[in-house]
Amino acid sequence: MNINMSAICDTCEVQTNMRVGMSNRDVQPFRFCCQSCGSPIDFTIGRNQGQGKDFTGARQIPARGPFDEKTNFVDLHLDFPVKFGKYVMGNTPFMMAIQQIGHDRLAMHNHRLNQLNALYKKQGEIQNLIRLYSGRDPLLFRIRVEKFLRTKLKSSKPQDINAGLYLLVSRVFEPFINVHSVKETVESYTDFLINLANRNRVKLDDFIDHLANTRFLRNVQLDGLELYPAVLDAELPLRPALFLDFDKKYEGGGLSPARVSTDKFNAYKDLYKDIAEVLNRQLVIVAGINNLLHRDDYNAFPDLGRKKQPTSLNDFADIPFGSKMDWLDNCWFYFDTDAVDNQLRNAIAHFKAEYDDSTQLITYFPKLEGLEQEKAQTMYFLDFMRKLLISFREMHYLHHLVKSIYYYRILIQKKDG
Repeated sequence: MNINMSAICDTCEVQTNMRVGMSNRDVQPFRFCCQSCGSPIDFTIGRNQGQGKDFTGARQIPARGPFDEKTNFVDLHLDFPVKFGKYVMGNTPFMMAIQQIGHDRLAMHNHRLNQLNALYKKQGEIQNLIRLYSGRDPLLFRIRVEKFLRTKLKSSKPQDINAGLYLLVSRVFEPFINVHSVKETVESYTDFLINLANRNRVKLDDFIDHLANTRFLRNVQLDGLELYPAVLDAELPLRPALFLDFDKKYEGGGLSPARVSTDKFNAYKDLYKDIAEVLNRQLVIVAGINNLLHRDDYNAFPDLGRKKQPTSLNDFADIPFGSKMDWLDNCWFYFDTDAVDNQLRNAIAHFKAEYDDSTQLITYFPKLEGLEQEKAQTMYFLDFMRKLLISFREMHYLHHLVKSIYYYRILIQKKDG
């Protein structure tokens, strides 16, 4: 179902016509910018379709269709990428989505959207469950997570509490991940650790003891967990990014003409930076295992003939994220190098990134260039949210590696986490 609407911008008094495609989400907040003056316009469609349109930045007027080509026009839909331009009768976001990915893939996309429609209302409860896991009362966490998941844990022992946590994470964040790929990866972690133990149990145990005794393992687990509720909170602008899973023609990093019908870059740039930082720390674990695999010493890195050769895992932890991959020779873990754009991360964290609301174009400057910042790079907000999604997935894979190490420590080493 589509609703044709028209509004007059409060700032410049210019009219914009809108074709709003209805999602199954009960509350649908939209945002776009006036194409004449760039002022933001927000409105929300409530549970009853067509009702509850509370505009901010514009006033609604009666829509008279079919729309003409001279008046500013926007297509809006929460679930799909949309395009601004001329009005074309019949070219609704839904119909364009079918043409783009086909009926079968659209059905898979809708399945994930329906999961999100139920989950977004439970954000507060999910965040509280994650908080309870990191607290001091495992029994309370067990009681609450059993109620939420409608299942029973075997006990309140550490291994079963961890099982409850990762069952929670797997179910809640299923719409954001590739379920089959995660399952295969998690199973491979267990086999991999067992093979390492059979090869040199003492060295592996020393490594895991080091991670536990320095509290690095615990801290990186909790740092990752903190980001899961924030990703769920970003479900609105992630919806069209999830759609691109099914578009074989999409190539990340390009200048996509498609747009997102809600929210803006500044609300999520810190989340992208935080995910990158957790990935940066997770790579320390990957590196330690890689060194064990190739040199039987978690502190031994390959000799690349450089002055800044890390002499220990502690040294490696301080190496900038963009350079860490250089020291992972023949790495056992396949890391999607597109998961984090290090130049974009640097611009967000240290230098400069600008966002144009009206075009949804991000302009960022990866390097310090004195007074004149000339070497700018650009991407659209949809491409940015796609990068954020892929980065989260990579963090999620490695979060399960942390889980596997915990199980090894509890069940095989017979030690506390």
